[in-house]
Amino acid sequence: MKNITIIGAGACGVAAFAELFLSLVTKGLKDKVKITWMEKDGKWGHGLAFGTDQPGHLLNTQADLMGLYVNEPSHYVDWLDNKGGKSLDRVKGKGGLEDSYSSRQLYGRYLFEHSKSLILEAKAAGLTVELLHQKADGLQREGDNYQLLSENGDVISSDIVILALGTPKPNNFKHLLTHSNYIPFPWPSGPILEKMNQAEHIGILGSSLSAIDAVMTLVDNKYEGKISLYSPDGLVPRVQPVKNKEVARNHLTMDAIYRIRRENRRGPLVKEIFRLFRKDVEEHTGEPLDWKELDREGKDVASLLQKDIALAEEGGDPLMNVAYSLRYDSTPIWSLLSIEEKLKFMKWLGPDWGINRHGMPLPNAKKLQKLFKGNKLRVVPFFEDVAFSGKLGEFQMKIKDKPTESVQLLINATGSPGKLDEMESTLLRNMLNKGYLSPYRAGGVCVNEQILQLLSPKGGSGIYGLGHILNGQLMDVNAVWFNVKCVSRMIKDITDRLLYGDFS
Repeated sequence: MKNITIIGAGACGVAAFAELFLSLVTKGLKDKVKITWMEKDGKWGHGLAFGTDQPGHLLNTQADLMGLYVNEPSHYVDWLDNKGGKSLDRVKGKGGLEDSYSSRQLYGRYLFEHSKSLILEAKAAGLTVELLHQKADGLQREGDNYQLLSENGDVISSDIVILALGTPKPNNFKHLLTHSNYIPFPWPSGPILEKMNQAEHIGILGSSLSAIDAVMTLVDNKYEGKISLYSPDGLVPRVQPVKNKEVARNHLTMDAIYRIRRENRRGPLVKEIFRLFRKDVEEHTGEPLDWKELDREGKDVASLLQKDIALAEEGGDPLMNVAYSLRYDSTPIWSLLSIEEKLKFMKWLGPDWGINRHGMPLPNAKKLQKLFKGNKLRVVPFFEDVAFSGKLGEFQMKIKDKPTESVQLLINATGSPGKLDEMESTLLRNMLNKGYLSPYRAGGVCVNEQILQLLSPKGGSGIYGLGHILNGQLMDVNAVWFNVKCVSRMIKDITDRLLYGDFS
């Protein structure tokens, strides 16, 4: 009997188990495979992102894209509807249920209930399932087999290993870890709640969606002091439209991208893609745009947010509309770029793409607006470094060409780390040191993009990965809808190998 081990029981882990269970049962393989499912926190379906209990931690994607099955995107909407739909307190938004933004806690409940039901159903069908409330710390390859070492010393022998590790913590700012008023990650929220009222001024490293979540934790729990977001560029996510306007792209199309590849015998260049993007945006705007003027770096965030809220209530602007229209084409385009062009994109356009493509929910934007108006929130651009002053008992924030500022409590919300060696994970570090993972220069690990099999000199063919660890080769790796598609292809490859005996 073959053993397949899934490491992680967040959204990716639950999606992998669901698809694997269905495939094994429908293809007559249930008697040939055992599934071992490991979760370090012992909370199936929650993970770090969806285990939060804070009402202001909303999903950053509307409900109709959050279903766990590749051809049933409305699965989550149907679950919400059965639980009460728009009458639920933690379902936000003025549109229909499919356009709403629910709390992450509610989505975690969906994952938990579904995983519990699937486990019972799998066992009832005769499938062998072992659940381990343990952390995987190491992996050793022995021929075609893998020996997983858990934190308590247990060894799990596996033929296939699926890494569904979720969002790893960053290991930056290590020099601050010894200070009790430094919080290295905004989740779970317990450490923030424990210490927040001891500080008159709280600093948050970062200004992206992770930082917005940290702000929501503070304001939803009645923090009355001053909050400052420190980041190198000071860019804050734009506001997602109540219902995004559907726009047609006549220039940045897959036909145009493939034509560039065919006619020039090379992958597309970032400048070529941006040129086509600009044409589509200006076509929908109706006039040429001053693109330098659209640069938000260093500009007043409160004023920009006010405009973005008004635009979101009207369906967004052409810039956001075109960016959102690329949801399903962004990864195919990204895959055609050379690694040099990917690195150029990340340097030149990455931050602006991020704030336009991955906006904040409107309810949270309105909370931020109130904080700005009450002079309780500010965004500080051109942040350079931070040091702790033992004499003052405060963190000294260094800003380019500005006086040093002090905060009493500092929260690291810089977001998900891109590079493999920046991810805080004992297992990943162990596998990297043994050559079972190969770093991809643009971030994450090297992977077969079609079947999600991880590629390395020594790792063999039995290690697969999902989610954030694939962030360099793939785009949208933190989106449930994208990971569900990846899961479908991955599980098909695994079950085909089981059917035809390919475990080389």
